[in-house]
Parts: sequence; structure tokens; C-alpha cells
Amino acid sequence: MLKVGLILYSVREEMAKDPLAAVERVAGLGYRHLEVCNHNAIKDPGCGFGVSADTLKASFDKLGAQVVSAHIFPMEKADLKAVFQYNRTLGNGNIVNPMGRFTTYDDLMHQCEFFNKVGKACHEEGFTFLYHNHDHEFRTFNGKSILDYIVENTDPQYLSLELDTFWVMRAGFSPVEMLKHFGKRVKLVHQKDFAWDSLAPINTIGLKPEDYEMKPGESAGIDGGSDYAKNGGKHVITEVDAAQARYIRSTAFTEIGMGIMPIQEIIDAANAYTSAEYIILEQDATRMESQFASVQRSMQGFRQFKGIEW
Repeated sequence: MLKVGLILYSVREEMAKDPLAAVERVAGLGYRHLEVCNHNAIKDPGCGFGVSADTLKASFDKLGAQVVSAHIFPMEKADLKAVFQYNRTLGNGNIVNPMGRFTTYDDLMHQCEFFNKVGKACHEEGFTFLYHNHDHEFRTFNGKSILDYIVENTDPQYLSLELDTFWVMRAGFSPVEMLKHFGKRVKLVHQKDFAWDSLAPINTIGLKPEDYEMKPGESAGIDGGSDYAKNGGKHVITEVDAAQARYIRSTAFTEIGMGIMPIQEIIDAANAYTSAEYIILEQDATRMESQFASVQRSMQGFRQFKGIEW
């Protein structure tokens, strides 16, 4: 049975104001299994908000919560030894690479070598290393998806998946079928819901095989060389049309149970086919009055489903 968790990215605006107060608030709502989200790993090996591991652990202990996973971005620029030390203090055993950038087949193979190297280091230190997908990992080289190449060219002992079912669907695939497809390589599941009145299309890539195929000179995703990474996980918006594009993109997200995703089927498939212990809410954007109100509404939504526990 899957345990419901929450990635603190869902309340990132509140974390930026007061990280300990934000953690206390979500734990007070009933989220006990928390995933740290550090998109500032160039400067901070911890939770991304300048909080020491001992301080954060004391806060979790006081609240009866625990860290079950940690996103570290950009992984290729992080101080792994410091990351391990921080997360060992927290009692966390899962280290996640939340996204990558891919350009050519050869580049992808080099990245698979990097994933194996990091995964081996994690394994030797007692951690499980996972890759978290977005939609762009379903772009293809010679008709095969980037995510399939990653799975086939890494050691299962060194790399598992945190499958984000929302982005699987946005890439034009069935989340249920992908949970079956990747099976036991899936150790964590990310869940959100897709708004029925979204201004953005469900499928972000296309309908034909040639729409998915990576073309010479193309890149997909972001890495440590991006402005986002250099600015500590903050997007730099300077043009009106860019802001409008982000607004349209944000309308795709809604709270659990309020959208069109087959969440009960996803839970059933995760329980039946994967090794996942947690289904973790990741609320990228909300139309509600606050991020706290959003994750509280999603908690109510989760409670209508079977096969989960808190």
C-alpha cells in the first residue's frame, strides 16, 4: 500500500519566506512523509533554503514527520559528499536527480555513465539514486525514448525511477501503462492532476513519431548550465510573452481529484507492478489562494482513493 507524501516544492513560495514554519504547517495538515526539494545545489547541499540538517531534523522530529526523499538540482554541480552528509543526518535514504538536459545520442550515453557513477556512489553510502522524469524524456533517438535508453543503460542497482505520472500523460502516454512498463525500477511515484479547463494542451510533444524524434541541434530539458540553475532554482522572466506562456502552462495543474487523471488506476498499478513505497504530491501551480490551501485540498482529494495510507 502506497504512503502519501508531499514534495516541499509544492509550497516553495512559503519555504522561501520561512522554511521551518512551512514545514510545520504542512506537517500540521497531516503530511508526515516529506520530500525535500533543493534546486539551489550549486550553493547549498541541503534543502536549498540555508537550513542546517540538525535544525531541519529537529523540526521534523518535533512534528512527527520524516524526510523520505530529496531532489538535488543540478546534480552534476552538487557536492555529493556534503549531500550525503546532510541527508544522512535527516535520516533520508533516497536521492533524486529531478531533471536533465539532452542533446544527442552520444550525450545521452555519457549521461547514463554519469548516472551509473552517481548511483554507485549513492549505493556505497547507503542511498538509493533515482531519476525523476518530465515530458521531455519521452523524446526519442532512433524511435526509442530517452527514458528507455536511461533505464537500459544504467545498472538497476544504481538507478531507479521516480515516475511522474502527470508528465507521462503530458508526453502522450498512459501513466498506467508506463508504470507496468518500467515495473520494479519505479521506487517512488509523483502525482498531480490535470485541469479539465486547461489552456495548455494535454500532449506537449505531438501525435506522430517524427514529432518525438530529436533533431540535430535540438536540446530537451535543463541542466546546471541554465539560468534557472545559476539563479538558485528561480526562473528569470523578462519578456511579457514569456510570462504569458508560463501562465498558460500553469493552468494545466489542479488539485488531486479535481482533474481528469485516472488516479485510482494509477494507485492500483503502482501497488501491483512497481516497488514504490510512496506516492508523492507535487503541486507545480495552483489557482487557489495559497499553496497551503492547495496541498490541503489535494489531501482531501487523496482521501477518496483506495490503496493508500498516511
